[in-house]
Amino acid sequence: MRNKLLLLLLLFLLLPGSSVASGAPQTSGFIENLPVLVADAKRPDAMNYTAPGRSLKGFSKVAFEPVLVWYAPDSKYRGIEPDELAAVTRGMQDALIGNLEPKYPLVKATGADVLQIRIAITNVTAEKRKKKLLGYTPIGFVVGAAKGLATAGPDIELRSARVEAEILDGSGERLAVVIEPLVDGTSSREKLTWAEIAEVLDAYGKRMRARLDADNP
Repeated sequence: MRNKLLLLLLLFLLLPGSSVASGAPQTSGFIENLPVLVADAKRPDAMNYTAPGRSLKGFSKVAFEPVLVWYAPDSKYRGIEPDELAAVTRGMQDALIGNLEPKYPLVKATGADVLQIRIAITNVTAEKRKKKLLGYTPIGFVVGAAKGLATAGPDIELRSARVEAEILDGSGERLAVVIEPLVDGTSSREKLTWAEIAEVLDAYGKRMRARLDADNP
């Protein structure tokens, strides 16, 4: 009987949906065939995977797929204003490019020295639209660029959001996966303002740069 129970437990741990077997946090499904992840030694709330025998060494250029946004499964409201969505996704890409260039220039072609990076901001919740500052459009926002930026915020909640990133080589072979909270939890606000969102996205861009620099000093 004991052997049968142990066998059943082993089978359970090997099920695709078992977080114990995969070593992975709850994810959106953005990254297919998720590999076994391990905790980041420097950021325990982040989970990483690096393909055996591979690294980011020797890659000098980057190419990005459009940044995607995935709702949290428990988000009761699922309407996101297009301008706000564009502000967040464009802000993420601008933060990445701003931190990676000029050492890792953005290109629109694949090649042996080009990293292909796929990113999704996941576990995002939305709220019904509230009255905003008249005439305020967040597209292209930067810190200090618009009146009210330090107090105004979107109708989407990013404090519990995660970033799921998949890094591929020029042939499309997976090199690495990183899943981590978008926000480090340093803000005490109930909701993030546009100014804080800009800072959070810039911090993520710096973390991505540090990962590439670690293999390309």
